[in-house]
Amino acid sequence: MKRFIITLIALVGALLPVSAQSQKQESFLFPDFVQGHLVFANGTSADAEVDFDTIRQTLYYIRGNDVMELSNLQDLRTLTIGDRTFVMHDGLLCEVYDLKGNKVLVNWKFRNVNKGSKGAMGATTQNRVDVLWTAGSHATADDRTGEHSLDIWSIRCENTYFLTVGGQYYKAKKLKDLYKAFPAQAPALKAYAKENRLLMTSAEDSFKLFSELFRLLGE
Repeated sequence: MKRFIITLIALVGALLPVSAQSQKQESFLFPDFVQGHLVFANGTSADAEVDFDTIRQTLYYIRGNDVMELSNLQDLRTLTIGDRTFVMHDGLLCEVYDLKGNKVLVNWKFRNVNKGSKGAMGATTQNRVDVLWTAGSHATADDRTGEHSLDIWSIRCENTYFLTVGGQYYKAKKLKDLYKAFPAQAPALKAYAKENRLLMTSAEDSFKLFSELFRLLGE
């Protein structure tokens, strides 16, 4: 199924039906709509084919022959796609990852994603399914040493990350955010970033930095 630019038509409760135009979107998390399970804050749930526009930060789903927009993302509690879990945090839809027992939330934001590889659901997925991120979305430092990589992890992005340390969330978009949040570890982390030429302009580099930070913190 091809994806199209979505235009708002009318508000119906919390849902907006939208019409389709013929321009392909390059900022969607998946190259096609995928089956998801949505749980809302009021306790209701629904199954639908969904996709997420990372630039517009908008969740779309299919109802019948129509593409619908979830107008108030704050009404969503969790979204499950296969073994991948998304939650709302700080007003953003974030994917949940486990990095050596430390929770990392990722709010994806990128453009121009190239083709990914086949995932466990049979459709092309932006998740690294063979080495980096397994279907269970669990990541360790060793997981990041494989040869296979998907473009979503290496392309330039503007992701927002939330790292849990000592039960507290720390928000980071740039290296300076990490240095400010963890001043005691900043000199060693700076040296590591410089030695390995790492920047937080790719998810690949960012998770390497997070892994090193957790090591420095003894997490």
